[in-house]
Amino acid sequence: MSDPAPTTRVLEPDSVTILTTHGCNAKCRHCSANSGPERKEALTWPQLDSILGQIFAETQVRLVAFAGGEPLLLGDTLMRAIRKCKDQGLRTRLVTNAYWATSPAEAARVVRTLREAGLDELNISTDDYHLPFVSLTKVHHAFDAAAAADFMSVCILNTYGPQSWLTPERLAQEFGRGKPLRMRWNADGESTEHEWSQGDTLLLLSNRKVMRLGRGITALAESELEDGPDVSTVADEIGGCPLAVRSPAISPRGHFVSCCSIEAENNEILDYGDLGQAPLAELLERADNDLITNMIATLGPPKIKQILEQIAPGEISFPRKRYQSYCDVCEDLVGIPANRQALYRHQSVFADGVIQARSLIRKLYAGADGRVHAPTGAPFPLRFTVTVPEAEVQAGSERPPDVEV
Repeated sequence: MSDPAPTTRVLEPDSVTILTTHGCNAKCRHCSANSGPERKEALTWPQLDSILGQIFAETQVRLVAFAGGEPLLLGDTLMRAIRKCKDQGLRTRLVTNAYWATSPAEAARVVRTLREAGLDELNISTDDYHLPFVSLTKVHHAFDAAAAADFMSVCILNTYGPQSWLTPERLAQEFGRGKPLRMRWNADGESTEHEWSQGDTLLLLSNRKVMRLGRGITALAESELEDGPDVSTVADEIGGCPLAVRSPAISPRGHFVSCCSIEAENNEILDYGDLGQAPLAELLERADNDLITNMIATLGPPKIKQILEQIAPGEISFPRKRYQSYCDVCEDLVGIPANRQALYRHQSVFADGVIQARSLIRKLYAGADGRVHAPTGAPFPLRFTVTVPEAEVQAGSERPPDVEV
């Protein structure tokens, strides 16, 4: 792998997700990407070839994840992309719904093709929302074939709520092979780490509670969500978003976007541009220099929402009864026009704090090569101050005290 060009960026990608297509044989009610059979957007091989070449040249990412939609609808185009990453020494991950595992023999054939292309990690999505489109039998075929191959990891991705039939407990029983299937999240919703051993396939269950993102905003009922506190109540404790630009995505139309958690393509804040019209180096700089993106990365959407509610309550709209996560706050923060306009109007409030944060990040994580090497998947452990000027406070409201972040 060639050495990337030097950079002074603070928001430096550690991994990248390539959303290969919005097309999918399923149309799950909870799909954050709004994918389905009617959507035809997909990356071509010339696009992928160019995009991957730029990722290799401009970043030090260690993992390339292929997701969608359903990536295996791309056929050999996907295999070529996996091989190209493998040739550069990068780890690769694939997220699929296992629609292709129509029999044990066919599952073994597809798994063998993926492994020969160089795929390291296979993630299989299944839950109540996938079952109308992809049977649990197909998931069994895919999981059994993958568990017998020498992948680094095979992970079942399950989202669930209080009404779910296909719970993590049921899946652990179905796929545990007589012993407990290791969980990605503990009972308190905290991430748990599981070490991979050379020559051993790590079998995991990602037991994630369902959230109302993308299609789920309108297609899921409140009763399908787990009870719990509004994330705003812990806004002071959770810090900035660990995904914003540090784990970016390439959309099915070839746009460079902040993350893959929501459909960010064409969002005027989180979409930094079309790689067919501007090189990745330019778009990385654009993302790193964007003030609102830095606010999201260092303060986090819940904290930004909380401050806007203090200084501009009449300008914003957060219509959900309860916000569960960074992601659903962010989707409304950047997706609802009134909130975007409030962000633009009041972003200067956050500028000094963001400058403080970026300076701290450089001190903490700049390597000998001048690049920022921040911890993967974790918020920046920062302490800085946001001061709200009197001029930014709406008439009739009190100026909030300095916000210690």
